[in-house]
Amino acid sequence: MVFIFNQIYCQILVDCKNCQQVIQTFLTYVFLKKCLMKLNIKKYGTDGPAVLVLHGLLGSSQNWHSAATKLSKNFQILVPDQRNHGDSPHGTHTIQRLSEDALNLLDQQNIDKTFLIGHSMGGLAAMSFSFKNPQRLKGLIVVDIAPVSQMDRMDWIFEALAAVDLSAVKQRQHAEEQLAINISSPLVRQFLLQNLKRQEDGTYAWRCNLPQLHIFIQKDTGFELKESDQYEGPTLFIGGGRSEHRIAEKEELIARHFPDYQLTMIPNAGHWVHFEAMEEFITTVTDFISGKPRE
Repeated sequence: MVFIFNQIYCQILVDCKNCQQVIQTFLTYVFLKKCLMKLNIKKYGTDGPAVLVLHGLLGSSQNWHSAATKLSKNFQILVPDQRNHGDSPHGTHTIQRLSEDALNLLDQQNIDKTFLIGHSMGGLAAMSFSFKNPQRLKGLIVVDIAPVSQMDRMDWIFEALAAVDLSAVKQRQHAEEQLAINISSPLVRQFLLQNLKRQEDGTYAWRCNLPQLHIFIQKDTGFELKESDQYEGPTLFIGGGRSEHRIAEKEELIARHFPDYQLTMIPNAGHWVHFEAMEEFITTVTDFISGKPRE
């Protein structure tokens, strides 16, 4: 008798005569299945090529709703909550894990090849994915981050979130008033407040896994760029002209690892390009995916 264990990566055939092997294989299958994280995902559109979007640190699929809705006029958009964010499960947080989650998601959705968009932390995961799985990509779009870890620049945001006394929050406005002490930008405050959720007992809590994410930016993002790492497919880097990340200064590094690259700077945008300058962002992405020649 043959037992067939259909795993995401392969099909394992086991001869039942060897019971010890059967048991060992079954336990391995169960272990691997439990390790695979099933992400919460939102889908937009039914026509055109698939586009997978990986949001940034402290973001979620909700942050991409408006941009995804506009892009869905021409493409099939998939936006997951990455691990430790939104309504997805919590767990160890590294760029490698995020890249693996993206691969698992494509397999779960039966998507052979996709365009991949990654913003900030999601951009690091997208670049890591492109080096390891180039055969699964039609093209890569990296938003406001160069191929170097810059997550430590977000430490001030975690300090601001930690300073919020959630026990004193009776409505969202109370949390915003506390955030305003350390964060002057209303746009950034509204972005962060999307992580705030009201619980069944009426109290408020952060939706994302703040402790794990703080460890992630302080100690080990898991993004390691090797000299041999290279993605030869079409690649678009989009940067915000007002962003502190200044990805244009890393163009030489970008060219070395992404030889078929384009770099577009959007002057009036900061780090959150996709909603600070949404219309220009949508046009830039649409032209790239559609293969419109550069002017």
